[in-house]
This record gives sequence, structure tokens and C-alpha cells, in this order.
Amino acid sequence: MRISELEIHEFTYELDDVGTRHGHQGYAPGETLEPPGFVLTIRTADGLEGHYRGFYFVPPMLAQIRMASADLLDRDPLEREEVWQDLWKALRHLDHVGMGPIDVALWDLAGNHYGASVAELLGGTSEPVPAYASTFMADDEGGLDSPAAYADFAETCLDAGYPAYKLHAFGDPDRDVAACRAVAERVGDEMDLMLDPASEYDTYADALRVGRVLDELDFFWYEDPMADGGESTEMNRQLARDLDTPVLGVEHVRGGPFTRANHLAGEALDLVRADAHLDGGITGAMKIAAVAESFGRDVELHVGGPAHLHCMSAIRNTNYYEHGLLHPAGIEWMSAQGFVESPERVNDDGTVPIPDGPGLGVEVDWDFVEARLTNHEVIDEPLVSGLA
Repeated sequence: MRISELEIHEFTYELDDVGTRHGHQGYAPGETLEPPGFVLTIRTADGLEGHYRGFYFVPPMLAQIRMASADLLDRDPLEREEVWQDLWKALRHLDHVGMGPIDVALWDLAGNHYGASVAELLGGTSEPVPAYASTFMADDEGGLDSPAAYADFAETCLDAGYPAYKLHAFGDPDRDVAACRAVAERVGDEMDLMLDPASEYDTYADALRVGRVLDELDFFWYEDPMADGGESTEMNRQLARDLDTPVLGVEHVRGGPFTRANHLAGEALDLVRADAHLDGGITGAMKIAAVAESFGRDVELHVGGPAHLHCMSAIRNTNYYEHGLLHPAGIEWMSAQGFVESPERVNDDGTVPIPDGPGLGVEVDWDFVEARLTNHEVIDEPLVSGLA
């Protein structure tokens, strides 16, 4: 069995009542954002397929997928580990973001070949996984625009069954402290609470000051507060030492299991982020989970999608599936679009089922894709002569 072609469908999503504010997507009544998306299909000569549906960082992902075509065509699609290692080397001068879509599509193809779900191939369980409600960033439009609004929405999420709630708040230390206090006062005895300032704090003093409030409020984690995005091992080490609240990172640092090992060995993290979309696919995410397990730490998967549900089914040292981004206005974010049926169906008890069909167990909504199509290409010959 050999890979005969790659097919890419590019399209746009539609985010109603969403605009861009200070570099973040946020609630904006009457506005519509149309960010790019894509479906990567990897196909064999006998018609076996695997799919990946992408919803962020689309241009660099597609550029690297096209570059990697010479290293994929005519390969055995079931030899995922060898493909992963070859692409890691081939993309060593870059950030490896093209590997995630390729690897996830190969896992989907393998599941379709064997008639088994990715969870089964990973040795995972079929038990649903607990989810936390992950909010939009703050706005000034009557949505998440005050500490009280965050507290009200936390109560709404609690009533919906979520066992945990994460604030993407204002990115301002004083306003974030006020929002965390309001939420903790309202639901702190009933939900695990997290804060993600989205790397908006400019000074260590601000990051430390907010973290000490989270210690007081008994937050479950404190995520990537500093503007360096977690690159500084020394800063993270000091923050982890100075605080009782577990410090979670490094969402914004590429390098897969290797950078995570460096941070953990340097005592610069308490909890570790992994992302099948950005960290080398399902193979990369599972490697990161194994690294974290070897250090006795937990791994938390960043944002949603079916690949993360399958990964969580086979990871012991993880706590919550990130369901979001969520807003009181009921905005349908990109992670739920592009499927015939959204894989992020939250049960009354705040859990999300593992898709049980072959491969990823989800069906691409081709009518949605075709209706919003911006580009289509089939790659059956290498676009470059190789990357090494």
C-alpha cells in the first residue's frame, strides 16, 4: 500500500458576532469573521483515505504540507513512526506545524484500513472524558465585559454540567484578578478554576502578583501568563517555585516532546501542554504525554477536535478536555464547524464521548466545505525535490 496523492480543500469558516480585538477573536455583535480552514486528504492508489480538518494557523500548515509532499508520496501510510521521524528531520529548520495535519490524517487512514477507531489503535478506552468550559477573551460589547459577566457565565456552565471553567479574561492583571475573585466567589466550591492570560503580561511582577491571588483562591492551574509565551525556561522555573498554583505551559513553544523534556528537567513547569494540531499530530501528542508521565506530571491537550478525544482515551496523566471557545451569546466556534455532526457533544455531566467509528470516527461536511471553497488542489507529484 502506497500514498498516491494528497488533496487539499481550502475554505472559510463563518464566525457570526465575532471580530478581532487586540490580536484576539472576541465578541462583536453584528460583525462576521471568515477565517480560513482546510481539509487534508491522504489517499492510497486503491482509494483508502484519511482526513484532517484544520481550523487555525492554516497558511504555514499548508505551506509545510506542500513542502512535505516529496517525503510522503509513494510511502507506506501505515509506517507512521518512520514518516514522523523523517518529517521531523526534514522540517528541522522550521516549526514543524505541517506535521500535525499529516500525522492525524495518517492515523485516520489507518483506522479506516483496520476498521478500528484511533482510540482502539492507541489502546484507549471508550469512556467519555471530562471537559472544561474555555471562554472567549473579554469584550466591551455586553458579553464577557466585567467580572460579574464572567461569574454569571461560570454559573451557566456549572448548571450545564461542566466540572471546570477556564477564564481567558482581559489580559490586564488588575481586571483579571477581579474576574477571578468574582468567579471563585460564585462557583469556586463547585468547579475547578483556571486562568489563561494568553501571554499578555509584560512583567514578572504582574505575573507573580496575579499568581499569588490564584494561590489564595485555590485555582487548578495558571497558564502561560508571560509575553514571552513560555520560551524562557528560567522565568517559568522561578514562577513555578514562587507559586503554589500549578503553572501550565508551554502552548506557544514548538519543539514537541524535546522542548517539554527540557522544561520539565529544568523544573520550569508543573503541567504540560500538548497539541496534536501543532506538536506533530497524534504521534507527537502521545510522545509529549509519555515524557510528562516519566516526570510524574500531567499533560493537558490544547483546544478541541476529535484527535484530542482519541488521545485522551489512552492517556492516564490528563485531567480535562478543552471545550471552547465558549461565550454567553452561544457563538459556534471553528472547532465545531466542518463536520456532519460535531464531535464535541457535551453530556449533562460535563463529559464528551469518544467517537467510536473507524479512524477519527467523524465525517467531514463536504457540503459545508464546497459551499465555502476557496481553493482545491491534488498533489500527485512532489512539489519540491526533498526537504533534507
